Amino acid sequence: MATTGQQTAYWCDQCGSPEIVALSLLYEQGTRNFSGRFTSGVSQSYSAKAASPPRPRGYLRACLGWGFPIVFCCFWGLLGLSAILQHSKAPISLEITVAVLLFLGCMLTLRLLISFHKTARYNKEVYTRLSSNWAHTFMCRRCGKYSLIRQ
Repeated sequence: MATTGQQTAYWCDQCGSPEIVALSLLYEQGTRNFSGRFTSGVSQSYSAKAASPPRPRGYLRACLGWGFPIVFCCFWGLLGLSAILQHSKAPISLEITVAVLLFLGCMLTLRLLISFHKTARYNKEVYTRLSSNWAHTFMCRRCGKYSLIRQ
């Protein structure tokens, strides 16, 4: 006679109900993909939205936030530098402006790299912990209490 693996029964700490379910299962059951002739998308129930997994941070926000000022400063700084090199009798105010723009462009680029480093560090340290906790979190269907259950 074959034996089956016995599952461990979990009970809610608050109400004592055995009706607890993993957040991953709630998310999967409440998320539906649909596609029609002209539309497609995803619909989610409220419980699936509440049970959604954590997302890693992306780099696009930093690129959009710091990219335009970097391009602006470097473009006008290099344009001014080429004007200074072509005309040897450029006014001192132009030289100072170009130096400030190029310095500002370098500092903004450094800030962009620091932002990338912070995002990578968050994704490596915090996101992995959040993802692991989400995978081990269960919700009681009777009272709605969340419980972190490590096996």
